[in-house]
Amino acid sequence: MPTDRASARANEPIAGDPPALTKPPPSFALWARPWGPTLALIGAVLAARLIFLACFSPYALVEDEAHYWEWARNLDWSYYSKGPGVAWTIAAGWALTGEARFVGLEPEFGVRVLAPVFAAMLSLCVAALARDAFDDGRVAFAAAAVTCLVPVFQVLAFLMTIDGPFAAFWALAALAAWKAIVRGGEGWWAVFGLAVAGSFLFKYTALLIVPGVIAFALLRARLSRAGLVEPGRVRPAPMLAGSALMLLGLVPVLVWNAQNEWVTVRHLMGHLGLPGGDRPSAEIAQRSYAPNPLFTLEFLALQLAIVGPALVLMIYGYRRTWRGSPHQPAARGERAAAVFCLCIGAPVILFYLAISPWVRVEGNWTLAGYVSLAALAGWAAVDGMDVRRRRVRDWRALPDPRPRAGIFRRTPEAHRQVAWHATLWIGLVVGLLMLRVDLLARLPVLDRLIPVGRLESGERLSADVAQRLDELRERGSEAPFAIAQHYGRASQLAFYLPGRPVVYCASSHMAGRDTQYDVFPHTDLRRASVFERLRGRDAVALGGTGEQWATAFERVEAIDPLPGDHKQREAFLLFNYRGFPTGAHEPPHAGGTRRDRGGS
Repeated sequence: MPTDRASARANEPIAGDPPALTKPPPSFALWARPWGPTLALIGAVLAARLIFLACFSPYALVEDEAHYWEWARNLDWSYYSKGPGVAWTIAAGWALTGEARFVGLEPEFGVRVLAPVFAAMLSLCVAALARDAFDDGRVAFAAAAVTCLVPVFQVLAFLMTIDGPFAAFWALAALAAWKAIVRGGEGWWAVFGLAVAGSFLFKYTALLIVPGVIAFALLRARLSRAGLVEPGRVRPAPMLAGSALMLLGLVPVLVWNAQNEWVTVRHLMGHLGLPGGDRPSAEIAQRSYAPNPLFTLEFLALQLAIVGPALVLMIYGYRRTWRGSPHQPAARGERAAAVFCLCIGAPVILFYLAISPWVRVEGNWTLAGYVSLAALAGWAAVDGMDVRRRRVRDWRALPDPRPRAGIFRRTPEAHRQVAWHATLWIGLVVGLLMLRVDLLARLPVLDRLIPVGRLESGERLSADVAQRLDELRERGSEAPFAIAQHYGRASQLAFYLPGRPVVYCASSHMAGRDTQYDVFPHTDLRRASVFERLRGRDAVALGGTGEQWATAFERVEAIDPLPGDHKQREAFLLFNYRGFPTGAHEPPHAGGTRRDRGGS
C-alpha cells in the first residue's frame, strides 16, 4: 500500500515563481491523511451497495444485463459484440451466490453481485493514483469520494454491464503506468499490460489508454527538464515487455472470431454505421454521412449529465495547476500529475468528440476518460477547500461590519470549493434518488422523463408472456415457446420465465441486426437441429409485424400489447412453426452469422 511521503520537493514552488511564495500548510481534512479513512469510505460504500442489491433493489435486469447473463450460461472464448469478460464475471457471481437462491436474496443479486466490487476497485485504484501523484492522503480520500459521487460511476455500481469492470481495470492500468513512468518501478509495466488485457476483455476501447501512456512517456523528459518530475527516463525494453502482456486479452477474442467469420469486426463496423457492417444494407444505403453539429452538441451535454459538477472540478483543477495564484503556487509534482491525468483521459474523450458529428455517441462511451481525471478532481477539491479556509480566516480578521465576500454565502468562497460542494451535494441527492427512481416516476412530468420501464418491465413482461404460454397449452399446444424480435427482450424472458427456458431471437430474420442468438448453436434459427426442434410448435412473439412472423408460422394471431411491455410493442400468438425463409433448413455448421444483408 502506498505511503504518504509528503516530500518537501513536491511542495516546492515552480521555477520562476517569486521566492517568497511558498505553498502554505494544509488546513482542510487533516484527519484524511492516513489510508484508514479512505479505505473506510470505500468499504462502507461497498457494504451499503451490496446490502441494497441483495435485499432492497426493486429493479429487474435491464436488457443488456439479461443478455450478458444469457452469455454467462453459455460460456465461450468471446461473443458476438463483446469480449468474454462480462460473461465470465456474471458466471462467477452466479456461482458464488448459488444462483441467488440464499434466503432473502433477490434473484438479480446473483447477476449484479460483483458490480459493487468493481466499483470499489475503481475507487481504490483512483485513490492510490491520487495519493501517489499528488502526494497527499487527503486527495486520495477526495478522489475516492468523487468516484462515488459522479452519476455515471454510481450507475455502474448497481448494474452488471461491461462498463464497471472496464473502468476498474482502466484505473489499475493508469496507476501502474504512473508508477512505471514517474516512480521508475519497471515491474509495474507487467501490471499495466495485464490490466489493459483485463479491461479489453470487457470493452475493446481499452486500447485507447495506450496512446495516452505513450504521450506521457514521451513528455517525461520535457517535464524532467522543467523540474516537474525527478530526473530519469523510461527504458523501452521493460515498457515493451510488460506491455506485451496486454496481448493476452486479445487472444480469446481473436481465436473466437477466427472461428466465427470475424463477426465482431462486422458488428463494430455496423455500430459506426459503416458499409460492410452487420446492419441491413437498406439501412446503410439510407444513411447520411453529412456531419450533424447537433450530435456534437448532444455529446457535450451528455458529458455534463454523466459526470455532473465534477466535470467543472476537473477543468478548474487542471487550470489551477498551471496558472496558480498569488496565494498558493502549484507544486512541481502537482503539475506533472495533472498532465498525466489529462494524457490518460484525453484520447477517449477526443476520439468520441471527433466522431460525434457523424455518430450519435452514447453517454457512457466516454466514461474511461474521467477515471484518471477523478484523481485530479480530488486534488482540486482539497486545494479549493484549503484556499477557502485561508480566505475565511483573513476575512474574519477584518473589522465589523465585514462585507459579503461569497456568491452563495456571506463568507469568502473559491471556485474549486463551490464545484466540490456541488459535486458532493448533487452526487448525494442523485445517489439517493437513484435507489428508487420508480417512486419518482409516479410524479407528474417525471413519469415521461424517467425511463423506469427499462428497470421494471422485464419481470412484469415475462409474467404476461408466461400467462399467454399457459393459454396456448390450454388450447392444446404442446411445448409452446417464446420468441422476440429484439435480443434484449428475448434475454429478459429467458431470465424471468419459469424454469429459465431457451428463448429465441428473430432479429436477423426480420430486417434487423445479427445477435449472439445467431451464434449459439441451440438458438440459431438457421440450423437444421433447431428447425427440427421447433417444427410444428406454437409460440408467443414480441415485436416485429404480423407480416414478418407469417413468413415462419402457418398462422399469426395478433393480440393486444402486453401490459408489462413499457414500449407497448405488438405481440402475437404464432401457430405451427415452419421455419424462416433464410436458411433454416441448412445443415448444422460452426460458422457465426450468415445472411444476405438485404434479405428478409
